[in-house]
Amino acid sequence: MKTKTLKKALGLAGLGLGVALLSSCTANFCSQNDLASIAYPYDQGVTVYLTKAEFDDLRNNGDKLTKAIIEQEMAWSDQAEALGLPRIAGQTYASNERIYQYVPYICEATVDETTGEFNYLPQKFVSFSSNKASGLLTTILKSAVNAKYRIPSVYYFGALDHLVLDHAIATAFPTDTDAKKASLYVGSEADLGLNYCVNAYNVIDPSTDQIEQKLVKEISNSQSILRGYGKYKFAGVNEKGEAAMWGNFDILNDEIAVMSKTGFAPLGVAQIMGSDFEALYKTQVNTKVNNIRSCIATRDNDDGYGHYGTSSDWRVRMDTKDWGYAWSKGFLEGLLVYPVSWLLDTFAYGMDPALSGMGQIFALIFVTLIVRGILLLVSFRSTMDNQKTQAIQPELAKIQAKYPNANTNQNERQRLSQEQMALYKRHGIHPMRQILILIIQFPVFICVWSGLQGAATLATGEVLNVRLSDTIQSILFNTNGLPSNIHGWWTALILFLLMAAVQVFAMLLPRIIAKRATKNVGKLTANPAANQQGKTMKWVTYGMMIFTIIMGFMLPSAMGVYWLIGGLISIIQTLITQLILSLRKKRK
Repeated sequence: MKTKTLKKALGLAGLGLGVALLSSCTANFCSQNDLASIAYPYDQGVTVYLTKAEFDDLRNNGDKLTKAIIEQEMAWSDQAEALGLPRIAGQTYASNERIYQYVPYICEATVDETTGEFNYLPQKFVSFSSNKASGLLTTILKSAVNAKYRIPSVYYFGALDHLVLDHAIATAFPTDTDAKKASLYVGSEADLGLNYCVNAYNVIDPSTDQIEQKLVKEISNSQSILRGYGKYKFAGVNEKGEAAMWGNFDILNDEIAVMSKTGFAPLGVAQIMGSDFEALYKTQVNTKVNNIRSCIATRDNDDGYGHYGTSSDWRVRMDTKDWGYAWSKGFLEGLLVYPVSWLLDTFAYGMDPALSGMGQIFALIFVTLIVRGILLLVSFRSTMDNQKTQAIQPELAKIQAKYPNANTNQNERQRLSQEQMALYKRHGIHPMRQILILIIQFPVFICVWSGLQGAATLATGEVLNVRLSDTIQSILFNTNGLPSNIHGWWTALILFLLMAAVQVFAMLLPRIIAKRATKNVGKLTANPAANQQGKTMKWVTYGMMIFTIIMGFMLPSAMGVYWLIGGLISIIQTLITQLILSLRKKRK
């Protein structure tokens, strides 16, 4: 087979292999339990839990709509309690006088122009007004209204939250459930650190701005029932006894379906979740969580991983993944993807067990050095071949100038190829070796990429207000807080500019060196075939630069750090190999 034909065949094989590897190396490591853990921060329900004093203040001194809503929900709850159904307003548990609840929502209201009397229409429900419900659930409700689906009643959502809380407490304290219900606090009490709380914050229903500006205290997974165990709204098992994302959700809705047959009007059969709304709800929740890939946790962490939820402030516990689990995801997942994440975890925990951010940066540096070091050992001969090829450009240019019609003349093309191969052989260069190494390096690159994306440690912590799991794009588009760096805007901009500059220089450096080597023979290079080949290589280089910069902009910030470090290593590697070749040339 001719060399040119062989190159084309290998190129096509490499492209096909690359496409196959791109799809096989991107397996999502998130378990069903992980997905449930991630889902709850995005839909924490609609019920607000507060102290008796806070509840009484709203009931007596709140605005007209709030007072009317609370009185209506209290009336519903009294009727429901008589039927053995959950309360959605007032004292949450009879054994605990510290926890009260209600469901804030918006509905149509009227004011009599003559008497000034205020009336509201609970059946004209618009949306829920609690901050915790302002994210995914609000989007789902809007979609349901647009599709003209029947929306479940306010009481349904409140009852679902009550069942979720019951289930979370029973899961956290399976042998002491009733006693723990009696000892729980809302979360805003002074003795917060001594008791288990219901809420995830030390204030009721904080706004996004309060959370982002750190004006509220986040209660840890081990202290907050809903933060630590709210995931059981979704987590459960299927009929086969296997972990299933929607296991408990389906069970809870089955319980509510039974309740709907008691004759209680606010929870009638027409007020519970219908099949169309359920399909919409599950589709949107699944879409949200399935786009998240950072679930490779190689060790257990009670404090959890990530930045999830509407305000990106929830760390959730992930199932620990071992090598066997990785192999079950695929060959390359076990061979390359999992080891990359394992190395990241090992270095990150070794330098910063709290995963605050800087430990992950150093872990990225060390992992990049290890990966690039291994690749250098594998591709050293190929790298030297490439540098030798750059070094012999003057001789190659002279040969190409001898055959100006090689692009159209078959005899000249053959003689040109023979002389080029003789030149390569004389200098110990094997052109095919470079192509083979590229075919090997491509899957490694994709798998390292997947390992970084999947690492739960990189989705945790901050560095100069930048979360490594956030994309540079999302950070730069969030201009709130400027000119300060409260959301990491300046950090992300500097990272992007450094990454882009280093990558451009790393890719152009070999061409710069080659151009300097051929500057004295440039006037001889009138070979159309050679010129076309040079243009092709130039555009390939530019294409790779553009691809890297765009992906560095759109992928998590951790990838920007990886490419920045990798670019610096490439520059150093190019300079060292050039130095080695220069010394060899002098010795000869």
